[in-house]
Amino acid sequence: MLLNFRVSNFRSINEMIELSMIPADLKNSANVIKKINPDATKNKDYYGLTSAAIYGPNASGKSNIIRALHEFKEYIRNSTDNKPNDTIKLFNPFHLCEANMLKPSSFSLDILIENVLHTYSVEVFQKKVMNESLFFYPKGLKVKVFERNEQTFNKGNGYEGIFETIKQRTTENQLFLGKAAIENVEIAKSVYERISLLLIFTTDLFHSERFNEAANRHLFRSFEGESLILDLSRSLIQKLDTQVVDFVEKDGGIKTIHLNDKNERIEFEFSDESSGTQRTISFSPLIFLALRYGDVIVVDEFERSLHPEIAQYILSLFNDPEVNKNGAQFIFATHDTILLSPENNLRRDQINLVEKNSKGETELYTVSDIKGIREGNFEKWYVEGRLGAVPNIAKETFRHELIEFINS
Repeated sequence: MLLNFRVSNFRSINEMIELSMIPADLKNSANVIKKINPDATKNKDYYGLTSAAIYGPNASGKSNIIRALHEFKEYIRNSTDNKPNDTIKLFNPFHLCEANMLKPSSFSLDILIENVLHTYSVEVFQKKVMNESLFFYPKGLKVKVFERNEQTFNKGNGYEGIFETIKQRTTENQLFLGKAAIENVEIAKSVYERISLLLIFTTDLFHSERFNEAANRHLFRSFEGESLILDLSRSLIQKLDTQVVDFVEKDGGIKTIHLNDKNERIEFEFSDESSGTQRTISFSPLIFLALRYGDVIVVDEFERSLHPEIAQYILSLFNDPEVNKNGAQFIFATHDTILLSPENNLRRDQINLVEKNSKGETELYTVSDIKGIREGNFEKWYVEGRLGAVPNIAKETFRHELIEFINS
């Protein structure tokens, strides 16, 4: 379960912002997961939201929040491939402040693994890791696994032998966590693997042929429950009234099946289907697997190509306590205000709002942070501008400019 993600000095993000999945109001039990660490002596209960929406105008920084999490994950997975003197691609500072070019980009994640809180943090600058740390709370009390300041490493208890070996093998542009995971240090490996399992889809990935090809492999790969995934995906696509009655694997890809006027099965190329049908078929196995295993899915521009009814239905699965028994979480950036309507039952703390201030910096807040806002019609209030994070369009000024152009 993901609890918090913090980032600063990355693209349009200057000061630290926090995307939090911790509910602000525990009296409202809707759309909340509860995890208990039975071995803890204090702070043994953890609560997380099942879903979270991110709203805001174009160029506000919604995508940069998701991109930050994606690139953080990718750096964790791949930093051990860095050769000496390789540039760290994760370093991507806020360009509208000259001083920021000399400051590190900072990332931090709070995540539950086996119902125990783990906090992993990294600061990177150009070609070196400036700071890195891992803490966990096995009994509700903070325990250091390791801390790092550039190439100075400080270990926690219990890692005396292997620590020195890993330290010597970690170059300044590699992560100690990745090196320790390779050496089978149990706690490092579990954090590395859990973060690697986060399903994060940026816009350029989610709306690409590459996504369709990769996601479709989940439909037909050999794993326990394969036939159930196929059956569920077929059932969903039939019930969504797409006219597709079946799909099969052929020549390394997917063929969709329609019925002609004689009720005969006719094959279509997957690419001949609408983008919405393609997206639904490709995305459905990831949804089913996340709900079954309690995974985290993060998607940018989630609603693109999807009918609003389908988007609402997917969201409802994560917010349904009988369906989402294993603590799966769905985080998405969107412009679809219908998802804010009362029937979708989003809490105030599930609605994140993003906008840029006068300095061009991305800022993030939730509806629960706004004084005087209670439960109600968030869709109506957002469209009316009561919640902020909407585009400020100088409509009349531009209208007159356009008229002058047409008349000139």
